[in-house]
Amino acid sequence: MSDPIEITINPRWVDLGTRPECKYAPVIVEKLQSVAAIQSMKKVLERRVDICRLLATQNDNPNLEGTGWFSFLRAGPAHEPHLRSANVPVFVISGGSALKLARELDEDYSLAWHPMNLRNEPLYILVHTLDFRPYQSALSSIMRRFRNVHLIGWDGGKMTGFGAARAAALAFADSLPYRPQRILLMDQDVVQTEGTRHTSPSVKRNVVALHKQLAKPIVGIGVGYPTRQPVPKPFAKVPPPEPKDLASPTQQFVSIQAPFRKRPQTTSHPYLAKNYQKTDDGLYPAFMVAGGEDMLATFEMDLIKDDDNKTLRRDRIVKKALQGPNDPKNLYWNQARVETLKRIFAEEKNTPLSLDGRPCTLDDLMRLFSDKGWQAGHPSPETYNNAACVIERIILRYFKLSQGTFGHQEVFQQMKGFVPAG
Repeated sequence: MSDPIEITINPRWVDLGTRPECKYAPVIVEKLQSVAAIQSMKKVLERRVDICRLLATQNDNPNLEGTGWFSFLRAGPAHEPHLRSANVPVFVISGGSALKLARELDEDYSLAWHPMNLRNEPLYILVHTLDFRPYQSALSSIMRRFRNVHLIGWDGGKMTGFGAARAAALAFADSLPYRPQRILLMDQDVVQTEGTRHTSPSVKRNVVALHKQLAKPIVGIGVGYPTRQPVPKPFAKVPPPEPKDLASPTQQFVSIQAPFRKRPQTTSHPYLAKNYQKTDDGLYPAFMVAGGEDMLATFEMDLIKDDDNKTLRRDRIVKKALQGPNDPKNLYWNQARVETLKRIFAEEKNTPLSLDGRPCTLDDLMRLFSDKGWQAGHPSPETYNNAACVIERIILRYFKLSQGTFGHQEVFQQMKGFVPAG
């Protein structure tokens, strides 16, 4: 049996009052690990990547069976000859919030990506294909009023999650015929503030300058915060970020430069054959299913140094709590996402851990969480999600301990069996 990975319970996650600020971090993975434990962490990463690759090749499309490709549905204007590479389209990732978004968009213009705030730049709302028809129905009046709105349904086989959704957004951006040189990607609940108003000439100049100055493909329009806040009034000043907040990942509202995915290249592979045809999922690791994709992407691009992230503009990103009725079925969030987490947990439940010096498995840890009343009974959708978050904290720590020597971790554009090229 592999050597256990040292962890402790995160007290801020246990406290329901502070959990929203650290909802993706149920445990703290210790900085000091034995050499053997670090090897266990490596196996954790490899197992996660392998199961995600397998899920990506399992789909209901007979034309894609056995291949981990994205497919898309699309509603909105099909012919847009006026668009050029200088256009900066906005991408918003959403899930299970069709009725809430319809209400928010009808009520006011507070969302940063409201079509009235875009000055005719293209808007792509990305949802899973299971949500496509409900969103199309709920947003039909918005799409009739604003001809720049596109609804995109993405499908990654049985592979779902936050990382996969972001990878899908970049894959779709790479498919646009007008070849934009830059896109904006934002969470669905980001609101417009004066300091992060993306149509502001000074904000645009600052973002472009940061891209050039730092030679990084991604720049944060501001500093992100995990908790929702009241919407600032128009032109109101938002308090500046605290110095400690500048160690934040580049997340929530970002500018990304083309190319959005690297082209395939022939390279060696640590545990496959030589001359493996390496592909790329883009900036975001698709195997981070439960919310760790932004942080790992920030680490991989070496954006945080000395507790400071130079790619972040020194303004607060404000997010609001979306108001409105719940979607009645919510098939993606309640079914497809849960099935992905359940499949992953089945592969990861025996991960060896050491909780405050006592050996246990990931399955044991989830039972402890339930016994303590920190989550719903195990097994349950909540425990599958928390287990995935624990594994992602291990992967994040392993990245630091291995000094970024991750090797190959692409999930999509793979063939079943991971057949090497040539």
